[in-house]
Amino acid sequence: MSLSKKLLNMKRQLPVIVAITLLIVAVLLSGCSSQRSAAAAPAVQITQPSATTVAVPSSPLFDEATTVSMYEQSIPAVVQIESVVEATTKLPTPFNLGKPRQQGLGSGFLIDGQGHILTNNHVVDKASTVKVVLNDGTRLDAKVVGTDKHNDLALLQIDTAGISPIKYLTLGDSSAVKPGQMSIALGSPFGLQGSITVGVVSGVGRSIPGSSDRTMTNIIQTDAAINPGNSGGPLLNSRGEVIGINTAIESEANGVGFAVAINTARTVLPELLKGGVVKTAWLGIEGTPVSKELADKLKLKADKGVYVVGVLSGSPAEKAGLVKGGRDNANEPAAGGDIITALDNTPVSKVQDMLTFFNGKRPGDKLNLSVQRGDQQITVPVELGEWPDTLNSRITINPDQSPDQNQDGGNGFDFGPFHFRIK
Repeated sequence: MSLSKKLLNMKRQLPVIVAITLLIVAVLLSGCSSQRSAAAAPAVQITQPSATTVAVPSSPLFDEATTVSMYEQSIPAVVQIESVVEATTKLPTPFNLGKPRQQGLGSGFLIDGQGHILTNNHVVDKASTVKVVLNDGTRLDAKVVGTDKHNDLALLQIDTAGISPIKYLTLGDSSAVKPGQMSIALGSPFGLQGSITVGVVSGVGRSIPGSSDRTMTNIIQTDAAINPGNSGGPLLNSRGEVIGINTAIESEANGVGFAVAINTARTVLPELLKGGVVKTAWLGIEGTPVSKELADKLKLKADKGVYVVGVLSGSPAEKAGLVKGGRDNANEPAAGGDIITALDNTPVSKVQDMLTFFNGKRPGDKLNLSVQRGDQQITVPVELGEWPDTLNSRITINPDQSPDQNQDGGNGFDFGPFHFRIK
């Protein structure tokens, strides 16, 4: 082909080549532009939930291995208690087949190598016979050594001959217990021997009506499940020490159980070991806490203490000359009563403080009451008496309740963590 023809063909193809070249350049420039835009724009990040962002505790409530080990070490010291109560009446002839008998199931725990067992008084109250079933199934006769019905405590003893080794629990310090700490209940709910439930201490320093007519103080509240048959069993802390004795449940709630503080048992244990019935000290007043409202209303000269509303006839308080304020037409405290501010220099602000103080005293003990009487601060000596079997219904033991509520021995609290059945 001649040179002129080649030049003519190239001239004809030039627009096509230019178009293709421009297209390629445009594509390349577009790609570069996209890459530059992607590099310039901030990356969109989607955070996926991780194990550390899930709303769960960073550690479990309790260590399973530790709890299992504690259970295995403690449960040999926990016993099931079977008591038989003979009925006081017979069915009329010809239906009389002998005296009806009630058999109850409760729990308890060994506290020393001599076979002494702590439990609740209501587990063995009025029992004609008491038997103890050890964790290995051994059944033994038990005798009731001592009882303290006002603190719902009883001390039993078994013959340890042939039992080796004797496993018993360490008593802790309930004054050091705080809400939120771990609590472990051991016992025989509904006869299911060797049961364990785990929870926390829900509260301390509670006061509940006792199975007798006296308010029980310094009670530990727990959500560890307590059921009929748990009564008298130990409540342990995370070290396996006994901090309380499982006693009662709130009958209209779930997860509200109560245990007698082990320090209360420590206080009366020497007398329980001596044998017999622990006699409870008594002053004999109806009192209510001094609040700002009460102080303003009655123009009281003290802003803390226990205001004396009533004094029981023949009581140590009456003999000591304490002055009552009485009640007005609206059944509210009236003016003129003494204010007890301290017992032997121990300040008190409510009746429960006084009852707790009296737990460490016995009938016949003498003490001095610090009393605000009008404008005067005086000291009133008193000799404590013995808590009577029955109290005048007008005397309120727990100032937060009406007199009727104090006389039924409970009213909302179920001491049936002791399970009865007719035998």
